[in-house]
Amino acid sequence: MKEYLTGEDLFSYLIILGVPGKSKRFILCEGDSDCAVLDPHLDDGVVETIPGYGKDSVIEAVQIAFDSGFTNVAALIDRDWGKSRRKPCDLAVPTDKYDIDATVFYAGDVCRRVVSAFCDRDRVREFLAAHGWSSPMEAVSALAFPLGVLRKLSYDEGWGIKVAGTPFDKVAQPDCNGVDLSALVVSAIERAGKPRISERDVPDVIGSVNRFMAQVEDISDYCCGHDLNSALSFLMRKKWSGKASKDLIERSMRGAFSCREMLGSRFFKGIHGVFGVPEGDLFTCAS
Repeated sequence: MKEYLTGEDLFSYLIILGVPGKSKRFILCEGDSDCAVLDPHLDDGVVETIPGYGKDSVIEAVQIAFDSGFTNVAALIDRDWGKSRRKPCDLAVPTDKYDIDATVFYAGDVCRRVVSAFCDRDRVREFLAAHGWSSPMEAVSALAFPLGVLRKLSYDEGWGIKVAGTPFDKVAQPDCNGVDLSALVVSAIERAGKPRISERDVPDVIGSVNRFMAQVEDISDYCCGHDLNSALSFLMRKKWSGKASKDLIERSMRGAFSCREMLGSRFFKGIHGVFGVPEGDLFTCAS
């Protein structure tokens, strides 16, 4: 039922909690995983996260709060690429990267720490050297990037295909150094409920994906956190002698997101800016 929560429902919940009359501040997040990134670093005596279970519901609820004159409510929303029916108000702070998990993945040494904890060091080094990658982050990004571009094009063009949950075992190149675009597009069509394109459109879709990718300056802007962690789990299992599910990788990433990464994030500064308080007043990292 959580996925059917509207912004008005979420705002009503804030009223039930008595938010308007409290000195404590509240940060609306799109889901439990977003809260899990923030919670370990918050001074829970002065600020608390609330999951809203959806981008639109959070944007709508914080807009109502803004219109109602609330000064103790803000929101952390996924940056993605404007994938919402609503325009965020000034109380909404975007994540640094595509979503919170991508923000964590690309922060500081988080990815390297997790890889070191789960994988065989020599196997990782051999793979990176063989393919010219400077870090595990780059190797993982090469797998996740085409999925992000295909997802955006499908959203923009209304193709109705399913990119989420793509099985890398079926779409990765034999050497695991990238994605077979043909296999990726066919998989996205086959796994969709009612796609509006078919396999005869695959060559045109591949052409569109290649053209779009060639124009992107920073591929991390298009990499979804779930794709990144799924790709990392795949590389661990296939090449790096490590075994960890995507869910375990995501939880490990959040745990490895330290105060140093938190203090270096743009959303850390943005949240304090929205509330109009010094950077030591909400997060224990800055105290």
